[in-house]
Amino acid sequence: MSNGSCNLPLDTDIFGLTCIYSLVFSLGLPSNLLSLWGLYQLGRSGGGGCQLVYIFNLLLSDLLQLLTLPLWILYLQGAHRWPYGRVTCELVGYVFYVNVYASVMFLCLIALDRCLAIVYPLSSRRVRTVRVAAISGVAVWTLTFLFCLTGLLPSVFDPERFLCLEQYPVSPRYAYFKITTVALGFLYTSAHIGVTLRRSPSLSDHERHKIVGILVVITINFIVVFGPYHLVGGYRFVSLLLTVEPCGLERAIFLIYRLCYGLTSLNTLLDPLFYIFLCTDARLELKRSLPCLRRGQNTRKKDDPHQSDCSTHLICM
Repeated sequence: MSNGSCNLPLDTDIFGLTCIYSLVFSLGLPSNLLSLWGLYQLGRSGGGGCQLVYIFNLLLSDLLQLLTLPLWILYLQGAHRWPYGRVTCELVGYVFYVNVYASVMFLCLIALDRCLAIVYPLSSRRVRTVRVAAISGVAVWTLTFLFCLTGLLPSVFDPERFLCLEQYPVSPRYAYFKITTVALGFLYTSAHIGVTLRRSPSLSDHERHKIVGILVVITINFIVVFGPYHLVGGYRFVSLLLTVEPCGLERAIFLIYRLCYGLTSLNTLLDPLFYIFLCTDARLELKRSLPCLRRGQNTRKKDDPHQSDCSTHLICM
Protein backbone atom coordinates (compact mmCIF):
# COMPACT_ATOMS: atom_id res chain seq x y z
CA MET A 1 0.00 0.00 0.00
CA SER A 2 1.39 3.41 -0.89
CA ASN A 3 0.24 6.97 -1.23
CA GLY A 4 1.27 7.11 -4.90
CA SER A 5 3.96 9.70 -4.32
CA CYS A 6 6.43 8.73 -1.60
CA ASN A 7 5.52 5.02 -1.54
CA LEU A 8 4.75 5.16 2.18
CA PRO A 9 3.58 2.08 4.11
CA LEU A 10 0.26 3.62 5.10
CA ASP A 11 -1.04 0.38 6.57
CA THR A 12 1.56 0.26 9.36
CA ASP A 13 -0.21 2.80 11.59
CA ILE A 14 -3.73 1.38 11.26
CA PHE A 15 -3.63 -1.04 14.18
CA GLY A 16 -1.85 1.25 16.64
CA LEU A 17 -3.94 4.35 15.96
CA THR A 18 -7.20 2.37 15.88
CA CYS A 19 -6.43 0.95 19.34
CA ILE A 20 -5.50 4.37 20.72
CA TYR A 21 -8.53 6.15 19.29
CA SER A 22 -10.93 3.38 20.31
CA LEU A 23 -9.63 3.36 23.89
CA VAL A 24 -9.68 7.14 24.16
CA PHE A 25 -13.19 7.45 22.75
CA SER A 26 -14.73 4.65 24.82
CA LEU A 27 -13.27 5.96 28.09
CA GLY A 28 -12.97 9.64 27.33
CA LEU A 29 -16.54 10.35 26.24
CA PRO A 30 -18.28 9.18 29.46
CA SER A 31 -15.56 10.67 31.71
CA ASN A 32 -15.76 14.07 30.02
CA LEU A 33 -19.56 14.10 30.11
CA LEU A 34 -19.49 13.12 33.79
CA SER A 35 -16.91 15.81 34.46
CA LEU A 36 -18.99 18.46 32.71
CA TRP A 37 -21.98 17.42 34.80
CA GLY A 38 -19.86 17.77 37.93
CA LEU A 39 -18.77 21.25 36.84
CA TYR A 40 -22.37 22.20 36.17
CA GLN A 41 -23.39 21.10 39.65
CA LEU A 42 -20.40 22.89 41.18
CA GLY A 43 -21.33 26.08 39.33
CA ARG A 44 -24.92 25.85 40.54
CA SER A 45 -23.69 25.64 44.11
CA GLY A 46 -21.63 28.79 43.66
CA GLY A 47 -18.21 27.15 43.75
CA GLY A 48 -15.32 27.01 41.33
CA GLY A 49 -14.69 30.68 40.53
CA CYS A 50 -12.52 31.50 37.56
CA GLN A 51 -11.09 27.98 37.56
CA LEU A 52 -14.56 26.70 36.72
CA VAL A 53 -14.49 28.72 33.48
CA TYR A 54 -11.04 27.48 32.45
CA ILE A 55 -11.81 23.83 33.22
CA PHE A 56 -15.16 24.04 31.43
CA ASN A 57 -13.45 25.32 28.27
CA LEU A 58 -10.75 22.67 28.60
CA LEU A 59 -13.31 19.86 28.85
CA LEU A 60 -15.35 21.36 26.01
CA SER A 61 -12.31 21.29 23.73
CA ASP A 62 -11.67 17.68 24.81
CA LEU A 63 -15.25 16.70 24.06
CA LEU A 64 -15.19 18.25 20.58
CA GLN A 65 -11.93 16.47 19.83
CA LEU A 66 -13.41 13.17 21.05
CA LEU A 67 -16.37 13.48 18.68
CA THR A 68 -14.00 13.46 15.68
CA LEU A 69 -12.33 10.17 16.67
CA PRO A 70 -14.96 7.76 15.21
CA LEU A 71 -14.45 9.34 11.79
CA TRP A 72 -10.69 8.96 12.10
CA ILE A 73 -11.15 5.31 13.04
CA LEU A 74 -13.29 4.74 9.94
CA TYR A 75 -10.70 6.59 7.86
CA LEU A 76 -7.96 4.29 9.10
CA GLN A 77 -10.05 1.16 8.58
CA GLY A 78 -10.70 2.35 5.03
CA ALA A 79 -6.96 2.23 4.29
CA HIS A 80 -6.39 5.99 4.62
CA ARG A 81 -9.17 6.88 2.18
CA TRP A 82 -11.59 9.61 3.23
CA PRO A 83 -15.02 8.78 1.75
CA TYR A 84 -16.97 11.80 3.06
CA GLY A 85 -15.75 14.51 0.70
CA ARG A 86 -13.58 17.62 0.89
CA VAL A 87 -15.84 19.77 3.07
CA THR A 88 -16.23 17.12 5.78
CA CYS A 89 -12.49 16.44 5.81
CA GLU A 90 -11.69 20.14 6.19
CA LEU A 91 -14.29 20.58 8.92
CA VAL A 92 -13.26 17.50 10.96
CA GLY A 93 -9.56 18.22 10.51
CA TYR A 94 -10.06 21.83 11.53
CA VAL A 95 -12.07 20.89 14.63
CA PHE A 96 -9.43 18.33 15.63
CA TYR A 97 -6.50 20.75 15.37
CA VAL A 98 -8.31 23.71 16.92
CA ASN A 99 -9.20 21.71 19.99
CA VAL A 100 -5.71 20.23 20.38
CA TYR A 101 -4.18 23.70 20.59
CA ALA A 102 -7.08 25.16 22.55
CA SER A 103 -6.40 22.47 25.18
CA VAL A 104 -2.77 23.55 25.31
CA MET A 105 -3.74 27.19 25.83
CA PHE A 106 -6.25 26.43 28.56
CA LEU A 107 -3.64 24.32 30.36
CA CYS A 108 -1.41 27.40 30.31
CA LEU A 109 -4.19 29.60 31.67
CA ILE A 110 -4.82 27.15 34.50
CA ALA A 111 -1.10 27.12 35.31
CA LEU A 112 -0.93 30.93 35.18
CA ASP A 113 -3.94 31.24 37.46
CA ARG A 114 -2.35 28.86 39.97
CA CYS A 115 0.91 30.82 39.81
CA LEU A 116 -0.89 34.09 40.57
CA ALA A 117 -2.75 32.43 43.43
CA ILE A 118 0.57 31.39 44.97
CA VAL A 119 2.89 34.32 44.28
CA TYR A 120 0.41 37.22 44.37
CA PRO A 121 -2.57 35.92 46.39
CA LEU A 122 -3.97 39.36 47.27
CA SER A 123 -3.08 41.66 44.38
CA SER A 124 -4.15 39.07 41.77
CA ARG A 125 -7.74 38.90 43.00
CA ARG A 126 -8.71 41.69 40.61
CA VAL A 127 -7.68 39.65 37.57
CA ARG A 128 -8.60 36.20 38.88
CA THR A 129 -12.33 36.74 38.35
CA VAL A 130 -14.99 34.91 36.38
CA ARG A 131 -15.36 37.88 34.02
CA VAL A 132 -11.64 37.95 33.18
CA ALA A 133 -11.64 34.17 32.77
CA ALA A 134 -14.60 34.35 30.36
CA ILE A 135 -12.89 37.05 28.29
CA SER A 136 -9.68 35.03 28.25
CA GLY A 137 -11.62 31.97 27.08
CA VAL A 138 -13.18 33.88 24.18
CA ALA A 139 -9.74 35.24 23.25
CA VAL A 140 -8.21 31.75 23.25
CA TRP A 141 -10.93 30.30 21.03
CA THR A 142 -10.76 33.24 18.60
CA LEU A 143 -6.96 33.24 18.27
CA THR A 144 -6.80 29.46 17.95
CA PHE A 145 -9.48 29.44 15.24
CA LEU A 146 -7.69 32.13 13.24
CA PHE A 147 -4.26 30.57 13.70
CA CYS A 148 -5.37 27.12 12.54
CA LEU A 149 -7.32 28.67 9.70
CA THR A 150 -4.16 30.20 8.25
CA GLY A 151 -2.32 26.88 8.41
CA LEU A 152 -4.95 24.37 7.28
CA LEU A 153 -6.48 26.32 4.41
CA PRO A 154 -6.85 26.35 1.43
CA SER A 155 -7.28 22.59 1.90
CA VAL A 156 -6.15 19.57 3.91
CA PHE A 157 -7.80 17.11 1.50
CA ASP A 158 -6.07 15.30 -1.37
CA PRO A 159 -8.79 14.56 -3.98
CA GLU A 160 -6.56 12.20 -5.98
CA ARG A 161 -5.53 9.88 -3.14
CA PHE A 162 -8.41 10.72 -0.75
CA LEU A 163 -5.96 11.56 2.03
CA CYS A 164 -7.32 13.76 4.81
CA LEU A 165 -4.99 15.88 6.96
CA GLU A 166 -2.03 14.05 5.46
CA GLN A 167 0.54 15.30 2.95
CA TYR A 168 3.52 13.25 1.72
CA PRO A 169 5.73 15.12 1.26
CA VAL A 170 4.30 18.24 2.87
CA SER A 171 4.29 21.62 1.18
CA PRO A 172 6.77 24.24 2.46
CA ARG A 173 3.84 26.43 3.58
CA TYR A 174 2.42 23.65 5.75
CA ALA A 175 5.88 22.82 7.11
CA TYR A 176 6.36 26.43 8.26
CA PHE A 177 2.92 26.34 9.88
CA LYS A 178 3.77 23.18 11.82
CA ILE A 179 7.15 24.57 12.93
CA THR A 180 5.28 27.60 14.26
CA THR A 181 2.90 25.36 16.22
CA VAL A 182 5.90 23.58 17.77
CA ALA A 183 7.49 26.90 18.74
CA LEU A 184 4.35 28.55 20.10
CA GLY A 185 2.21 25.58 21.06
CA PHE A 186 4.86 23.53 22.81
CA LEU A 187 8.25 25.20 23.40
CA TYR A 188 6.86 28.54 24.57
CA THR A 189 4.11 26.98 26.68
CA SER A 190 6.58 24.46 28.18
CA ALA A 191 8.81 27.35 29.22
CA HIS A 192 5.78 29.18 30.63
CA ILE A 193 4.68 26.19 32.71
CA GLY A 194 8.27 25.51 33.78
CA VAL A 195 8.75 29.07 35.05
CA THR A 196 5.41 28.84 36.85
CA LEU A 197 6.44 25.58 38.51
CA ARG A 198 9.82 26.98 39.50
CA ARG A 199 8.34 30.01 41.22
CA SER A 200 5.62 28.11 43.02
CA PRO A 201 7.36 25.88 45.61
CA SER A 202 8.82 28.84 47.52
CA LEU A 203 5.76 28.91 49.81
CA SER A 204 5.07 26.06 52.23
CA ASP A 205 1.46 26.59 53.24
CA HIS A 206 -0.61 23.39 53.02
CA GLU A 207 -3.18 24.73 50.58
CA ARG A 208 -0.48 26.19 48.37
CA HIS A 209 1.34 22.88 48.34
CA LYS A 210 -1.77 21.36 46.85
CA ILE A 211 -1.68 24.03 44.14
CA VAL A 212 1.95 23.19 43.48
CA GLY A 213 0.85 19.57 43.14
CA ILE A 214 -1.62 20.39 40.39
CA LEU A 215 1.09 22.35 38.56
CA VAL A 216 3.28 19.25 38.66
CA VAL A 217 0.38 17.23 37.22
CA ILE A 218 -0.09 19.79 34.42
CA THR A 219 3.61 19.62 33.59
CA ILE A 220 3.64 15.82 33.45
CA ASN A 221 0.48 15.77 31.35
CA PHE A 222 1.91 18.33 28.96
CA ILE A 223 5.30 16.66 28.52
CA VAL A 224 4.06 13.06 28.25
CA VAL A 225 1.07 13.70 25.97
CA PHE A 226 2.14 16.62 23.78
CA GLY A 227 5.92 16.33 24.04
CA PRO A 228 6.61 13.35 21.71
CA TYR A 229 4.38 14.68 18.91
CA HIS A 230 5.84 18.17 18.92
CA LEU A 231 9.45 17.04 19.24
CA VAL A 232 9.19 14.43 16.48
CA GLY A 233 7.09 16.81 14.40
CA GLY A 234 9.60 19.62 14.85
CA TYR A 235 12.39 17.34 13.66
CA ARG A 236 10.27 16.16 10.71
CA PHE A 237 9.26 19.55 9.38
CA VAL A 238 12.62 21.27 9.87
CA SER A 239 14.36 18.35 8.16
CA LEU A 240 11.90 18.38 5.26
CA LEU A 241 12.76 22.01 4.56
CA LEU A 242 16.48 21.18 4.52
CA THR A 243 16.63 17.79 2.81
CA VAL A 244 16.85 17.14 -0.93
CA GLU A 245 15.21 13.70 -0.49
CA PRO A 246 11.96 14.35 1.39
CA CYS A 247 10.37 10.99 0.58
CA GLY A 248 13.21 9.07 2.20
CA LEU A 249 12.76 11.07 5.38
CA GLU A 250 8.98 10.59 5.28
CA ARG A 251 9.37 6.82 4.97
CA ALA A 252 11.86 6.67 7.84
CA ILE A 253 9.77 8.69 10.28
CA PHE A 254 6.23 7.84 9.16
CA LEU A 255 5.19 5.30 11.82
CA ILE A 256 6.75 7.00 14.85
CA TYR A 257 5.29 10.36 13.82
CA ARG A 258 1.80 8.93 13.32
CA LEU A 259 1.83 7.14 16.68
CA CYS A 260 3.00 10.31 18.46
CA TYR A 261 0.23 12.14 16.63
CA GLY A 262 -2.30 9.68 18.03
CA LEU A 263 -0.95 10.01 21.57
CA THR A 264 -2.11 13.65 21.73
CA SER A 265 -5.68 12.38 22.02
CA LEU A 266 -4.80 10.87 25.44
CA ASN A 267 -5.13 14.39 26.80
CA THR A 268 -8.90 13.95 26.64
CA LEU A 269 -8.56 11.08 29.14
CA LEU A 270 -6.18 12.79 31.54
CA ASP A 271 -7.97 16.14 31.87
CA PRO A 272 -11.10 14.77 33.61
CA LEU A 273 -8.93 12.58 35.86
CA PHE A 274 -6.62 15.38 36.91
CA TYR A 275 -8.95 18.35 37.10
CA ILE A 276 -12.28 16.87 38.15
CA PHE A 277 -11.96 13.44 39.72
CA LEU A 278 -9.06 14.65 41.88
CA CYS A 279 -11.05 17.67 43.04
CA THR A 280 -12.93 17.14 46.28
CA ASP A 281 -15.56 19.83 45.63
CA ALA A 282 -16.43 18.49 42.19
CA ARG A 283 -16.68 14.91 43.47
CA LEU A 284 -18.92 15.97 46.32
CA GLU A 285 -21.25 17.67 43.85
CA LEU A 286 -21.29 14.53 41.70
CA LYS A 287 -22.18 12.42 44.73
CA ARG A 288 -25.01 14.78 45.64
CA SER A 289 -26.45 14.77 42.12
CA LEU A 290 -25.94 11.05 41.35
CA PRO A 291 -27.57 8.78 43.97
CA CYS A 292 -25.70 5.70 42.73
CA LEU A 293 -22.41 7.24 43.85
CA ARG A 294 -23.81 7.99 47.30
CA ARG A 295 -25.04 4.41 47.70
CA GLY A 296 -21.62 3.05 46.74
CA GLN A 297 -19.91 5.30 49.24
CA ASN A 298 -22.32 4.38 52.04
CA THR A 299 -21.83 0.68 51.35
CA ARG A 300 -18.05 1.00 51.62
CA LYS A 301 -18.32 2.90 54.89
CA LYS A 302 -20.63 0.25 56.36
CA ASP A 303 -18.22 -2.49 55.36
CA ASP A 304 -15.31 -0.63 56.93
CA PRO A 305 -16.37 1.94 59.55
CA HIS A 306 -12.74 3.03 60.02
CA GLN A 307 -12.28 3.84 56.34
CA SER A 308 -11.61 7.54 55.75
CA ASP A 309 -12.60 9.51 52.69
CA CYS A 310 -9.57 9.44 50.42
CA SER A 311 -10.60 12.77 48.90
CA THR A 312 -8.88 14.56 51.77
CA HIS A 313 -5.56 13.30 50.45
CA LEU A 314 -6.11 14.26 46.81
CA ILE A 315 -4.91 17.31 44.99
CA CYS A 316 -7.50 19.92 44.11
CA MET A 317 -7.36 23.36 42.68
